[in-house]
Amino acid sequence: MNDTDTKKSASLAVHPELRRSLLTNPTDESLNTIIEYQLFDQPCEPLANDILCLLPSWEQQACAGNGIIATLIQYMSVHFPDFMKNEKIIQAYLLRIRILASTPGTFSFSPFEIQEHLIQLLQTSDVLADLPELDVVAFSADEIAPLASDLKRFHLTPHSRRYVQNLFHPARREAILSVLAYIAKSYPITFSCRQAYALMLSLDNPDIWAKHPFCLRLIANRFWEFKIRGECQ
Repeated sequence: MNDTDTKKSASLAVHPELRRSLLTNPTDESLNTIIEYQLFDQPCEPLANDILCLLPSWEQQACAGNGIIATLIQYMSVHFPDFMKNEKIIQAYLLRIRILASTPGTFSFSPFEIQEHLIQLLQTSDVLADLPELDVVAFSADEIAPLASDLKRFHLTPHSRRYVQNLFHPARREAILSVLAYIAKSYPITFSCRQAYALMLSLDNPDIWAKHPFCLRLIANRFWEFKIRGECQ
């Protein structure tokens, strides 16, 4: 870093309003400035607080099609890896925003509307597991086989629930959320779009996936598909 860059970084560090301005409405220009100033290389506590306050705004912009936010979050994950490192729900929040921002399209509804009516929308949202769009989320017959006896009885033991939780590893969770984001932005039935976003909100806590009706229905669907084909007893 030359003297000019050093001065820029030092100057930026004592101007929290400039920092907040760069982060509030991310654009190509502001992202380039963030990279130039190396904003995340030496983060301080106020920066973390600023980002936490901006998450709702970032989500709204992601729903409206601001793809730069996905790039910003990805850049932040590399240069600010300790941000809320042990906060699973915050990490899931950021993941959802990144996925929404990187998914083409815009919402045909207000995200606030979904948050206000979340419980009602979730009551029948497990049916989205039946959509062909979810077929891209692959499970092997060997993965599902240990659950066969429980699934036949429509009752999972505590041991089986722990096993199901392990099936939803980070890569698979991201794949499922990506499909839900696509449905939320592109599905021709508006009510299903709303349900898909409601599901994304309800899956913020990674520890509850093994109990979530949508996730269990997804597993059950795969089991019966394998059983029909004779791949699972």
